[in-house]
Amino acid sequence: MGFVRKLFLGIAAILAIPILIATFLVARTQYRLVKATQTINNIPSHDPVFSSPAYEQHFGHRTWAKIESFACGIVIPLEAIRTELLEDDGTFASEVFRVMWNARMSTQFNGAPSPEPPTVGAISASDSIRAEVVDVSAAEMAMTITTVPNGFTGGLEVIQTVVNRRNGVAGVLVKYLWHNDVVLPRRWYQYLSIWLQLTGRRLWLVDVLSSVTTTARAGDEVIGDQTTKDGGASAKQEL
Repeated sequence: MGFVRKLFLGIAAILAIPILIATFLVARTQYRLVKATQTINNIPSHDPVFSSPAYEQHFGHRTWAKIESFACGIVIPLEAIRTELLEDDGTFASEVFRVMWNARMSTQFNGAPSPEPPTVGAISASDSIRAEVVDVSAAEMAMTITTVPNGFTGGLEVIQTVVNRRNGVAGVLVKYLWHNDVVLPRRWYQYLSIWLQLTGRRLWLVDVLSSVTTTARAGDEVIGDQTTKDGGASAKQEL
């Protein structure tokens, strides 16, 4: 019995090693994502997104039982951004929209990246989710999100950019809202769904960070450095 018990414990220890490694890697990734981004849970009702043309057109026609929402963003020192993207604010915004859209397409169905930012009417769809760009301006892009199986359009995602030359920083903010017809009892998988949505946007923002900065190392250096050198706007204030 002693031998069998030791054998069992040895096998259990061997099997536990990859699980522990995977847990460590997931925890480390989450730590880096949280450190790299600023997050606001439950967007307040007075936020301008609720009076935007995209929201009024697609969701402002009725009263919703519950709206799940969050916002997350990054702030990047201008000195770390590729100079050609700062020729005007619209160039920076276009690159952000392009990277975010390509990240969505890659996540949904491994779509090929596009060299151009999306325009109104662009669609990224899988068997379960369909996203459609409904509004693009110089500093903002909005898209609706539909669950394909039942055809319900409940999501609005807005990507906003700002270049603050006085404080020497640029910001990217993602606002995500999901509208519900009824209020259901909270289940663990509902919390998991919101967490996965938030994690996905954080990952996409890190993609933006890598794309717009001068080198990959520059992107690493601005992670967690969410204040300006002169003590100016913090990430949350800037966004």
